[in-house]
Amino acid sequence: MPGPNHAIALVTPWFGDDETNGSQLLSSQLVGELFAANERVDVLTTCAKSFHDGWSSNYHAEGTTRFDSFTLRRFRVRERDTAAFNWANAFLLSQPTDFLKKHPGAIPAGVADAFCGENIHSPGLLQYLADWGRTYASIIFTPYPYGPVLHGLQRVSDRAFLQPCLHDEPYAYLPQTARIFRAARGLLFNSRAEYDLACELYGEAIRAKSTIVGHWVNAPELRPLSDPVVPKGRYVFYLGRICDSKNVRAVVNAFHDYRRYRPASQLQLVLAGDGEPLPAGNGVHFLGRVNERRKQALLQCCAALFQPSVNESFSRSVMEAWSYSKPVAVNGRCAPTAGAVNECGGGWLASSAYDWIGALRAIDDASAESLRALGERGKSYYLLRGTPERVLERYREALGLDRRAVAAARG
Repeated sequence: MPGPNHAIALVTPWFGDDETNGSQLLSSQLVGELFAANERVDVLTTCAKSFHDGWSSNYHAEGTTRFDSFTLRRFRVRERDTAAFNWANAFLLSQPTDFLKKHPGAIPAGVADAFCGENIHSPGLLQYLADWGRTYASIIFTPYPYGPVLHGLQRVSDRAFLQPCLHDEPYAYLPQTARIFRAARGLLFNSRAEYDLACELYGEAIRAKSTIVGHWVNAPELRPLSDPVVPKGRYVFYLGRICDSKNVRAVVNAFHDYRRYRPASQLQLVLAGDGEPLPAGNGVHFLGRVNERRKQALLQCCAALFQPSVNESFSRSVMEAWSYSKPVAVNGRCAPTAGAVNECGGGWLASSAYDWIGALRAIDDASAESLRALGERGKSYYLLRGTPERVLERYREALGLDRRAVAAARG
């Protein structure tokens, strides 16, 4: 059990280096880079493997594992009524957020209870929070719409910091979601647009306890390129999960339309990430998951990055592209990514098929120098908002951690 030096805990449904899941990667980064060595940290998570795998399956062994900089405590997940959850989830996803915004309380109680009650759950983790939560000075919960966060935060609300990774999606309108936002001692946001959405949904009272910490990526590693996975010629790059919820198919369709419109074009589209393979050929390359070295090579050589998703609290891939001085095209209906592009001018906004085709045409016609100039605008935004030093300082201020301890720990 934690001793008096265990000051901080991180509660998250899944933990591990899954580069395709933003919240899992965020959790790993926080543990590895935020806390000083003398600030003993516990990660409280489940035995489930990942978001993509069975939420009732205990892939990892239950128990405690100690690493150099933190202690990992895993708790078993219980069986759940998957059919009831899927029914509730399908109902929620069928509801337009504009309707939910205009009609507070429109989600039936039975739907909300089924979604939250048959979510991923770990009774042992919740009991541990009830028994030992008071031994931690601060407990970070992330992300918001999952059982350990929805049911665990209120047990330790006086020391709970919620990092929601909030989107304008039906889950944000659940009464259970509103409760944890209002109960948390502090709120940590990835972007101003995410913060603005939270204030709109949960009231002005949350402003005083909110911090926009930002979203960081490490500095790029530029190296001589010899990786055969990198296509020859100019290409647009998509990095992330390959699924309809990320709107990837819309970009692929727009690319095929563009190539029909301009059959002589040599522009290519490269997709990297887990998910269902989409039809390749005719300039489309589907690579599946790529390792870190290949990802860096693809970012270094691409002409631009496309991020078509609407549901982002921010996008790690956008910040990574800007760190390499690459322009981006993002969905104009995604407030966090669109707001960042508008602020720095580091790319294009696209909401319709016509817009995506227009972005492809602009990239195809642009000189290397003009693309670089756009990318440099994004690089300036990255240096201001997305470097580890700037972001971690904001985390430490929000949590009241001693910056002098960090300096001493890092030498």
